[in-house]
Amino acid sequence: DPLGERGIAGVIRTGESRLVADMPPDAFAEGARDEIHEQLLRQLGLRSFLCVPISARGQTLGAITFVTAESGRRFSDADLRAAEELALRTAAVIESAQLYEEVEKRARAARALETIADGVMLLDRDERVLLWNAAAEAMTGLRVSDVLGRPAREALPGYENVAAVGVDGRPQTVPLEVNGRELWLSFSVVRVEEGTVYAFRDLTEDRALEQMRSDFVATVSHELRTPLAAIYGAAVTLRRPDLDLAEELRDRLLDIVADESDRLAQIVNDVLLASHLDSGQLPIRIETVDAAKVTEIVVDAAQTHLPEGVTLTLDAPGSLPPVAADEQQLRQVLVNLIENAVKYSPDGGPVEVKVFRGERCVRWAVSDRGLGIPPSERRRVFEKFYRLDPNMTRGIGGTGLGLYICRELVRRLDGRIWVEGNTAAGTESKGSTFFVEIPVAERPVRASPAEKTAA
Repeated sequence: DPLGERGIAGVIRTGESRLVADMPPDAFAEGARDEIHEQLLRQLGLRSFLCVPISARGQTLGAITFVTAESGRRFSDADLRAAEELALRTAAVIESAQLYEEVEKRARAARALETIADGVMLLDRDERVLLWNAAAEAMTGLRVSDVLGRPAREALPGYENVAAVGVDGRPQTVPLEVNGRELWLSFSVVRVEEGTVYAFRDLTEDRALEQMRSDFVATVSHELRTPLAAIYGAAVTLRRPDLDLAEELRDRLLDIVADESDRLAQIVNDVLLASHLDSGQLPIRIETVDAAKVTEIVVDAAQTHLPEGVTLTLDAPGSLPPVAADEQQLRQVLVNLIENAVKYSPDGGPVEVKVFRGERCVRWAVSDRGLGIPPSERRRVFEKFYRLDPNMTRGIGGTGLGLYICRELVRRLDGRIWVEGNTAAGTESKGSTFFVEIPVAERPVRASPAEKTAA
């Protein structure tokens, strides 16, 4: 810069053009770094100087400088106007390039936001929604077209709870009710120049699972406490030296201890079996199994301890093909289904086990005329820890694991399990029928993944 602060630097700082038609003799003294530099500038023979700023949106982006030397030409006001016009065009080109780059940058950011699993909501300073990505739409069911441009308080139900989330970097879980659904979303907040960014994840299922676990602990505790109390009461009575118990009463108390001990063992076994199924550590050995024999054994055993008023019958054809299954686990499935049918027949009634030959499978149907299952709940009864509303089941206890164990075992046997309501013509639905299908043994025996690993 030959003129120092009076030249290019001053133009950029002030944003004002500078025209020096005739360079004064002392013009180079201010712009030179030292005497040698000043001498070099003088040797250039500069005669006239013109510098105009390149400005856009109130900011100076740079400057265009013109000088003359050998020609001796002097810049005029007309040259200044031409230079300023050139600077305006240059500024427009630079601004367009910057805008294009900004648009590209925003487009890349938008594409990235569309691919991430977290929901993202960007609000401007007036809390209007500027961005609502695909994950946010999927989580909440609120469409982009219904959200963009609207105030967040109108677009997102329960936004007041979201707005209360702090910006300390720690995610906070907020309950929202959207279109009749309760959602638990974990929000993180970041303040940016444009406004506020909310990133969130859907923890609804996690929270529901945590609640089911909590309910399970409470349920198991209750289920364990009942037989323990009975065992303790019977044992204390038997040990009292001041009581002369009749032989019949002593036998009855011992039966209580034995029966309730069996009940405790069954609860513990269910919990352990569910744990092994979850971890994939339960060995399944597929072999040829006599379907008729297994069914008869399970039904005969169940008939020995039916509650008063409940009858259990078996309807099976004279011959059934063998199935490809793990005999012990198939027994477990049938036992659970029969016990479930008996338990949910508190007023008594028939429990029927029917066996059919299918196209490439054997099908079992376990029916009762008990309390039944509402249609909306039939898919959920196979979920882990899930139990029907106690008001529907008259407070009948249970761990919520029996049907879950059935489903997981049947899946590992390559079979199917489902439930239907019992409906007679002209009557209301009463009771339920659980169906199980297991493939017939028409293919080579295979080992379970656990056994393959062990081998």
